[in-house]
Amino acid sequence: MTVQSVWITRGKATDLQTFLEHWGCLLTALAAIAFGNLLTFFFNLAGRPWIYFFIASTVLLLVGAAMIGYAKLPLYRSGRLLTFGVKSIPVGLVGYYRWGWRLFSFGVALSLCLLLSKQ
Repeated sequence: MTVQSVWITRGKATDLQTFLEHWGCLLTALAAIAFGNLLTFFFNLAGRPWIYFFIASTVLLLVGAAMIGYAKLPLYRSGRLLTFGVKSIPVGLVGYYRWGWRLFSFGVALSLCLLLSKQ
């Protein structure tokens, strides 16, 4: 038994851990480059494209809020106004609730990115 095989059996490295050990530095560099390009895009955003992004973020916020409200409507009708989490939502409406929060969160993130730009 070699030293390498002993280390692998004792360490019990997962596939993800091995992948990140080999490619983690490259993935970090690519993520940093993508983040830098995204920041540059939002810093230089002005005029008509800014308006389009504002409209898109507003639509995402409104559609997400409408989906959350639709999923919680049976709860409001039963008198339970303050409920938190997905467990209180009826089973058939859980998908609307989760997608509503995803869209709403993406709209908030896009709105926060618009704060970086020139209006």
